Amino acid sequence: MAESRLIPRSEMWAQAAAERVVELVVSALDVNALLDLVDLDAVLDQVDIDRLLDRIDLDRLLGRMDLNDIVKRLDVAALVEQTDLGAVIAASSSGAAGDVLDVVRSQTVGLDEFIARWIGRLRRRPYAGPPGPPDRPRPAAAS
Repeated sequence: MAESRLIPRSEMWAQAAAERVVELVVSALDVNALLDLVDLDAVLDQVDIDRLLDRIDLDRLLGRMDLNDIVKRLDVAALVEQTDLGAVIAASSSGAAGDVLDVVRSQTVGLDEFIARWIGRLRRRPYAGPPGPPDRPRPAAAS
């Protein structure tokens, strides 16, 4: 039983010693000089980029960038040339035109019903409602 207590304790010491050795080695390294020595593409293939990006402070990074300078470098003419503006305008205007057309149609149906009721009154006949499909009976007249 004494051995089972010593093994975990010795493993703890070994783990703590290994962690300390790694800390000392990493603190002694000039990471920039190391990056100059290695093939960065090969290293990046071994690095989990998503994990690395999760550790980057984007606010700090963006604070160091001159976004106005980046925007000045954009070739807006080339972007516009590659964009099918006709399709964008057609898609946005067809949605609006469709909505307007729906409103006009509903107003026209309402106006048609209004006129049909007044014609029925002038002819002194009850309005039977809008005509239905030929296979269905017409609705009863409203009183």
